[in-house]
Amino acid sequence: MLLCRGCSGHLYAVCTTERAGGNAASQWEVDHEVPALCPLSGLLPLTGTAAAVHDLPGADEVLWPPD
Repeated sequence: MLLCRGCSGHLYAVCTTERAGGNAASQWEVDHEVPALCPLSGLLPLTGTAAAVHDLPGADEVLWPPD
């Protein structure tokens, strides 16, 4: 479960993986499950390419650390 550091609301994460030339690239989108008043709204949706959701640029600012 992903939680927002700003409002403790639940976040969803969508990942698509493309394979090209033997390399896999995972594209992520993370945002609130339900629209919320959140001090971090300007940082969401969090998008980018990373091996795992917590490896996204800016993830440390938005996501609670994994359990």
